Amino acid sequence: MICHNAIATDRPRIKQITAMREKGVDLAWQRVYGYTPQAHVKFNHAPHIRAKVECSTCHGNIAQQTVAQRNVDLNMGFCVTCHRENKAPTDCLTCHF
Repeated sequence: MICHNAIATDRPRIKQITAMREKGVDLAWQRVYGYTPQAHVKFNHAPHIRAKVECSTCHGNIAQQTVAQRNVDLNMGFCVTCHRENKAPTDCLTCHF
């Protein structure tokens, strides 16, 4: 809800999700990016948001989408390249458990 506290708040679906959140009911999200358990990858949006990584980096032009889309191949090469370019940690435990 970080984005939708301020973006597209007038859309019926966003209003519905906001109401659910206020009641403490979580939506059964359908992930557009997922890692298999065998990949041992942990992903958390919070450090990326704190680092001011734009949503469009991985999700494309969200403003033009009605449903989030998969726009890049989030493989290890993509992630490591981004981390290196942005001077983010690249040690294994940053992303793997």
